[in-house]
Amino acid sequence: MLRADTFDHDSLRVSKIAHNHGEVGDFMSVPAFFASMPDVARWQGTTLRRSKETPCQARRMLRRWLGDVDPDLRYNAVLVACELVTNVIRHVPAGDQRNWVEVRLGTADDFIRLKVIDPGTPHREPRFEPLNPGSMRQSGRGLSLVASLAIRCGTHLTDGEHRVVWADLPWS
Repeated sequence: MLRADTFDHDSLRVSKIAHNHGEVGDFMSVPAFFASMPDVARWQGTTLRRSKETPCQARRMLRRWLGDVDPDLRYNAVLVACELVTNVIRHVPAGDQRNWVEVRLGTADDFIRLKVIDPGTPHREPRFEPLNPGSMRQSGRGLSLVASLAIRCGTHLTDGEHRVVWADLPWS
């Protein structure tokens, strides 16, 4: 099962990585990759002002949007969104016209898709360095946690250089 997708924007190629086995799959063009993505039927979203309260606001929104779904899915979705929003607060520079984060929830027949969109950074790609097993570091586990809960996840830049980080979580 594919767990993560990494993008090489300079050459416009995508490599699929089976996160749980560390196997690298085939390369394909970015347009081909997005054309192969499952469709999402319905979207909800909100734009939040950046602050130390933003992760808490995102949790509340997702709990409300997912009020009547399976409690395990709701818990995982809230956890994933909180991790992604927290990464924006910690790693994306703030400033004029940059004090926002957008959270979106899409639903499909067999999964939900979470998207967190931010103003972007000077770095083309997020830095993902898996921790060694047994590491005592207090941070650095967020993206690994997201990848372990998601059936698919990844990141890309919009035409406006905004960063989109997304994760698909199974309904059951």
